[in-house]
Amino acid sequence: MIGVPSAMAPPAPLRFLRQSLQQAQTVGALWPSSKGLSRAMVEPVFAEAHKSRERLRVLEVGAGVGPVTEELVARLLPGDRLDVVELNPEFCAVLRERFAAAPVVPAVHQVSITEFNPGVRYHHIVSGLPLANFPAKLVEAVYQRIFELLEPSGSFVMFEHVLGREILNTFAAGEARDRIARLLEIEAELEPLVVSSKTVPINMPPARVVVRRHPEAGRAEG
Repeated sequence: MIGVPSAMAPPAPLRFLRQSLQQAQTVGALWPSSKGLSRAMVEPVFAEAHKSRERLRVLEVGAGVGPVTEELVARLLPGDRLDVVELNPEFCAVLRERFAAAPVVPAVHQVSITEFNPGVRYHHIVSGLPLANFPAKLVEAVYQRIFELLEPSGSFVMFEHVLGREILNTFAAGEARDRIARLLEIEAELEPLVVSSKTVPINMPPARVVVRRHPEAGRAEG
């Protein structure tokens, strides 16, 4: 059974709200991902049955209070590996509390993804990072590190708020507008890697799940 926060701790969504108000730049939303979005995020991880059902290595980045983590641990099997990278110490505490008794206990790392060095590559990487809030150079570094950590045959799953960058680009000015414009350029450069996308309207705000392959996927298959 999945562990839950202690009775003395505020409910996870309220802890998420508190952190989102205190650290808006790095949290990026006012409420955790909905059940529908969380399930859509993990579907690509388990969409294709592995012929030998090798032990999966999955990395989750920017887990927050764990709505996607919950869906992952419900589907992973004993022997699989789940690493969670989360920079916010409050969220790390929630994650360790919630999943201490899970069948597959995630290893929670309080570190930036750009500094994370596990010594392995992952079959799947799932990200909830609010990249639209980050400086463009950091976004480039995040993508670079994610693809360094991803197996060439693996998949990278992330979500973005529908029209989020476009809306910011409309109302932003000066350096902020330049930053958003560069983020849109980065996404356009990565467009050839997109395998699929799915809009989840029942989320606050509505979101789109995007699945990308590794840039070296074609060479790996050849």
